[in-house]
Amino acid sequence: SLPILSASMNPLLLPALLLAVAPTGVSARREVKTFEINLDLPPEHRYDHIVPSYNATVWGFYNKYFANDFPLREALYAIGAKRGDEPEEMQAEIKGMADASGLPFKFVKSIQMLYELQTLMVPVVNFTKDEIPQEFDILKRIPWRGPGCTGIIAKNSEDGVVYHARNLDFSPVSVMTNLVYNGVFTRNGTEVFRSQMIAGYAMIITGARMGKNGWAIERNTRYTDHKGGNKEMLHNLMSGRPLNGWALRKILETESEYEAAVDAIEKAPYVSTEYAIISGVKKGIILSKNPDNVAFKQILGEKNPEEPDEYIIMTNFDFFFHDKREYFDPTGHGGFLKPTRRQAAQKTLNATLAAGKPLTPDVLFATINEKYVIADTVFQAIISIEKGMWNISQPDL
Repeated sequence: SLPILSASMNPLLLPALLLAVAPTGVSARREVKTFEINLDLPPEHRYDHIVPSYNATVWGFYNKYFANDFPLREALYAIGAKRGDEPEEMQAEIKGMADASGLPFKFVKSIQMLYELQTLMVPVVNFTKDEIPQEFDILKRIPWRGPGCTGIIAKNSEDGVVYHARNLDFSPVSVMTNLVYNGVFTRNGTEVFRSQMIAGYAMIITGARMGKNGWAIERNTRYTDHKGGNKEMLHNLMSGRPLNGWALRKILETESEYEAAVDAIEKAPYVSTEYAIISGVKKGIILSKNPDNVAFKQILGEKNPEEPDEYIIMTNFDFFFHDKREYFDPTGHGGFLKPTRRQAAQKTLNATLAAGKPLTPDVLFATINEKYVIADTVFQAIISIEKGMWNISQPDL
């Protein structure tokens, strides 16, 4: 069974508990290091104690992909320059990480755009014919792929408890798997929220605000759905509009209630398209975000395309709009007449329900580790706000 790391336990004092299920294709697991990020400290010094644990890996990434690629490096720096300064607090955190690591400030600043720039990297086939504008063609050389991801919000029919299962797929795996950590953001010695983090990146990726009506958030890449979408994203990026992850981090910091958080995320201007997978106590929603509105909502327990009442699911494609690109996605070694990540996950979930069994944490954890579901996965989580559950680990692929 799954051991529970509850909100009542102090994650700053306890080692991360490893999930005990032996998943398909994963023979070993690694715990996720936990660090406190003290919001009472000056922003420039909040990551001083974290940088040394990851500096060699980050420098290796920089030297391999950027140090000798002047055109790509300068293209990223030019976009960052056109953005101007980030919000004051974020700008100071970036400067602090650059100073502590010795990396160029412009490089650390450019890494903050990784989720937004990833929307340009449509896997294999782009049926929207939305090409990257010619002047930004160099961005095709960006080395990171992903964040891919699979997210499931499910209700256990036996007790009504909602659980949130998450895979973060991010390559190059040899780099990204060694940059993952768990950040517990505190103020006055008390946890405000927690988030799975990537070293050198100031924004949240998988986060939770624990409490009686708290909420958890998972970010998944969503590719643009119309011709001209890439140009719009690049315009937003260079206009200085706050990055998606920073908007979400500030919402996690300021909104303790599920409904207020969902409303704030719906209204927040984004730079790029993105999925927000949000779970709470006996409720959940998936928002398919455009930069200025919400394209589609999946609400747990309501009628949703291709989903029963017991769960909602998202990978990286608008399956409800029949996005053909899903079937050409090579991640998870599916697609091309093989099951996609979503289809493989739904096969397990639907079989469980057909057998009259509930969607328990064990079932969800087995599902996200199934063949064709697990991909370049560097982080996994099973979360329940109601149960105070924050089970996190890394598959040792």
